[in-house]
Amino acid sequence: MTPAEQLEYLRLLEEEERRRRYNLIDQLFPDTGPFRRELYRKHMEFFRAGAIHKERLFMAGNRVGKTIAGGGEMSYHLTGRYPEWWEGRRFSRAITALAAGDTSQTTRDIIQTKLLGGLWDTEDFGTGLIPRDTLGKPTPARGVANLYEEIRVKHVTGHWSRLMLRSYDQGRRIFQGTEQDVVWLDEEVPKDVYDEALIRTMTTRGIVMMTFTPLSGLTELVVSFLESMHDQEPVCPN
Repeated sequence: MTPAEQLEYLRLLEEEERRRRYNLIDQLFPDTGPFRRELYRKHMEFFRAGAIHKERLFMAGNRVGKTIAGGGEMSYHLTGRYPEWWEGRRFSRAITALAAGDTSQTTRDIIQTKLLGGLWDTEDFGTGLIPRDTLGKPTPARGVANLYEEIRVKHVTGHWSRLMLRSYDQGRRIFQGTEQDVVWLDEEVPKDVYDEALIRTMTTRGIVMMTFTPLSGLTELVVSFLESMHDQEPVCPN
């Protein structure tokens, strides 16, 4: 190779690495390999269920990919970049969404980090599940260091989706005055906050998805989903 060809080859390698770094979502659930989709049956069933159910719960033990499932689906809806294999709910327009954890700190450290990777003014911004090229400048939250209140995401239609980050310790008021297309609740939520999430998705025909480990045992919310599960057939692929 000539020096010019070597430089071009290095440039192409760097560009490929950059694309991989800032498009993590494209690497989720591939067709083949050690992390191929067929090995994640519960994740696929959770996604498919969104096409027919307004309310969903991914309840499982720690470190099985619950937050990846919730964050991945949220990214698909915000951007409109659904993979070819996607059989779940689809939105053909930019959406308004809300994601919440139990405290502001866990919302920042888990949900925000999973979606964004890092902060706005760092090289890690855009290394999460939302592709960097779709992200607008986020709005900082008040009172909590390095937490964002709202994130703007460019949808394939050219319009902007809005994602609000909130926490359960703020109570029902996190939903006041808002209508939501998608609500993602990571960690078990108080019943009154969950009921408010349902109300805020009624007029939009939106969806509510939860991802958590039932650390509090058989709560009213957990029992309600376990009971309804027995009345439903698994959502199988076509």
